[in-house]
Amino acid sequence: MRAPEDPDRAELIRLMTDPITREYLGGSVDYASRQALELSPLGLSWGHWVIARAEDESRMIGSITLDYDRGELELSYALLPEATGQGLAAASCRQLLAWAQENLEDDHVIAVTQTRNKRSVALLQRLGFSVRRGLEEFGSQQLMMERSLETALPSAEEIAAFTPPYAPAAWR
Repeated sequence: MRAPEDPDRAELIRLMTDPITREYLGGSVDYASRQALELSPLGLSWGHWVIARAEDESRMIGSITLDYDRGELELSYALLPEATGQGLAAASCRQLLAWAQENLEDDHVIAVTQTRNKRSVALLQRLGFSVRRGLEEFGSQQLMMERSLETALPSAEEIAAFTPPYAPAAWR
């Protein structure tokens, strides 16, 4: 993870407008929001980082945030389609949660994901999140999940070995 930089702008816009990436995130941003992304300075807001591979830190493959938009510390992440399914979201979330445990005074963190986004629900469960409540946003059913920041994070091995409770037999 690193701070966003101006060369990330094209990939950030792609992340915000890609229909596959945005399927579970309320859809692509509108034209006005895209224009704002094209014109706004990057890297000036707290809690927003770029996800990049260690071997090519200059190329953004996703974004991850910790912010207080809902009045509580909230984790959010998104990867470009070609970067999904490789453990990058898990590693980035674990790294950011570890940072939050070390540097913030919050006692918990929330995350919101669509109920039909099974991969994201499973990732959050692997990271130790549990369901707080359901809600509706962007015309879809969502889960607000939470985890204590006072509880130890699972190891990378535990995260990789976790099988979600709803997993098909082929996953077990």
